[in-house]
Amino acid sequence: ADSTAAALGTALKSCGKLEKVDICLYRTKLTDQGGQALAAGLNRPELQDLDLRLFDTAVGDGTAEALAQSVRVLSKLTKATVMLYSTKLTDRGGEALAAGLNRPELKDIVLYLQDTLVADSTASAIGTALKFCGKLEKVDICLYRTKLTDQGGQALAAGLNRPELQDLDLRLHKTEVADETAIALGESLSSCRKLVKLVLIVDDTKLGDPGMNCIVTVLATLPKLATIRLDLLRTNVSRQ
Repeated sequence: ADSTAAALGTALKSCGKLEKVDICLYRTKLTDQGGQALAAGLNRPELQDLDLRLFDTAVGDGTAEALAQSVRVLSKLTKATVMLYSTKLTDRGGEALAAGLNRPELKDIVLYLQDTLVADSTASAIGTALKFCGKLEKVDICLYRTKLTDQGGQALAAGLNRPELQDLDLRLHKTEVADETAIALGESLSSCRKLVKLVLIVDDTKLGDPGMNCIVTVLATLPKLATIRLDLLRTNVSRQ
């Protein structure tokens, strides 16, 4: 648990040429004590590809904040996968983590924070961070079963107007998002002329016809779109 994670963090600090790190400690007894120490070891200036999976553990805001501090120095980072779902994460750590991901060289972001206590402020921070990532080609974000509403959903969606984006996977099911989030997403997608794949999971939300119609109208204008998945079960979208 924590002692192993702390030892990993210490070892990483000696690896000055690290370009790729892939660590998975899910379903362990890890807490913030070890999570913070591990995260502190990830500030490797040559790191380009980070994959960190700590889900189903007892880590929380302290780990997320330490990770954010490390990521901020990774000027060469092009790919980041962070999975902290089913943890003790709240908006305090979620906001900090999101702010640390505003790396201008990032092309690929996978961020899974579902089944935590994060909400609108985390989603807004993610949206703000994405606006700094001008080279983004792939975005995969899951905020399933969180306290997200349209306030954060709109801000998140507004950050997705990335002109280089080709692959978008957005999972907001079992939240309180509704039409305003969908309308904002439609506006952003209209700028994604290179989009090839879209996965949008919004089951068990308050989405209705106004928001869905906005998205569908925009999708019809995207010239390279080849794959679409829309999950709309138990929403207010009509069947007509």
